[in-house]
Order: sequence, then structure tokens, then C-alpha cells
Amino acid sequence: MNPGVTVVADADEYWERYYSGQFRFGLGTENILAVLGLIPPVDLWTDLGCGSESMLWAIALRARRLIAVDIDQRRLKILRQFARSGQPREVHATALQLCDRTGPYDFRMRCRSLAALVRADCLAEDLPASSGLISRSVALVTQFGLLGLCRDDSHFTTCFRTAHRLLAPGGWAVGANWLAHDASGRVELTEQLYRETARQTGLRLLLLKRAEIADPDFAAVWIYLGRMASCPPAAPYSLPHQAN
Repeated sequence: MNPGVTVVADADEYWERYYSGQFRFGLGTENILAVLGLIPPVDLWTDLGCGSESMLWAIALRARRLIAVDIDQRRLKILRQFARSGQPREVHATALQLCDRTGPYDFRMRCRSLAALVRADCLAEDLPASSGLISRSVALVTQFGLLGLCRDDSHFTTCFRTAHRLLAPGGWAVGANWLAHDASGRVELTEQLYRETARQTGLRLLLLKRAEIADPDFAAVWIYLGRMASCPPAAPYSLPHQAN
């Protein structure tokens, strides 16, 4: 974690603010769903710093298994309970329409893809080496909001490289990070930082764009899509596993 950062809201407040009512256009969500829709079907998808929101992103994807990773047990609990219910909220119903999905049955199929929850600090400079996900084993790695919580360029680069070591050769990566109006303790995200870090990681960026948004807490969002041509030399590691 980055103790110098103030998050927008705790787990329950965040879930109710952004995921209890209508789909909120203009915050970058529809842009992210469109990018995720470009990913071909994959076997294993890992959502790092998942919070409670993985099922929204799952709507746009065709992933057989999802492993959701977060340090916050409450957010993982919300995600697990929601996935078990299989019932889309209004925001998810709109996302289903945007992604041209068939409806509630299609949504339940995506909820059933949640294979495991992992409690781990994805902003740690070295993820714990224990049972779980193995480096170079994942077809798709996503992170939404996670790396924007890094404290500086060095921390961002380390966490970005650590996260994407999970990718198998040819694996896909999609991420989005919001620029907070209150940037205290947060890294300054720039195009140069993204491109140089992706280069060091061995990730070929296919898309990188900054979109201005209308949100009282955030000014803009950076969105990227990349593909791992080959993994950089690194010692294998794994993430700790915590079953549903």
C-alpha cells in the first residue's frame, strides 16, 4: 500500500457511490469497456487491485477464469457476494447493452468465471513468493486505479513491472489510472512514464491515451492496452492464494 494516499471512499461507500445506480457516463468507464472488448477470448485473467468491481469489467471480456487480487478484505467480500448473486445492478445492465451482451444469463456466466480471491498488496515492491499465480502463466492482466496510487516514478515502474511479470508471452494487459485533483502522495502520470516503463517491462503498447473526465475527484484518466512479446529476465515468483 501507499500510506501517503487518501482514497476517495472506503469499500462500502465506493460500491454504493459508483455501482448502485445508473451508469455514469463521462468518467472513463465506457472507454475502458470498449478497450476490453478488443481482447480475444482468454483462459486466465488476473485483475490486480480489483476492489469490488471486477464483474463490471468481466462484461466486456470473454475470460474462462478470473483471479481477483486486492489487499482490502472488505472489497473482496463485496465482490464475492455480488458474483454469487449473479444479479446485475443497473450500472451492469447498461454495460451489458454497451458491450452487446445477451442479458442476465450472460452476466451470470461471467460471475461464475470468478475462480478465486487472493489477498495481497499489489503495490508492494515484491509480491510474496508462495502458492498461487505463477509468473508467465496469465493470458490477461488488468489493473484499474491501482498504479495511480503509487508514490513516485520509481514505485510506479517497480509495481508495473512486477504486475506484468505474470503475463505469458503474447499475453494481454489493460489498465486505467485516474488523475486525482488531490494528487498528494501520488505519482505524476505522464505519457513518457508509461512508455518508458512499458519498454522496460517488455510490454508493447498498442494504445495509450489520456481522456478528460467530469468527476469531482478526478480530472482525467490514462488508459492503455498492451501485449507481452517476451518476458524480461526475472526470478519466478507467485502470489498467495486464498480460495473463495
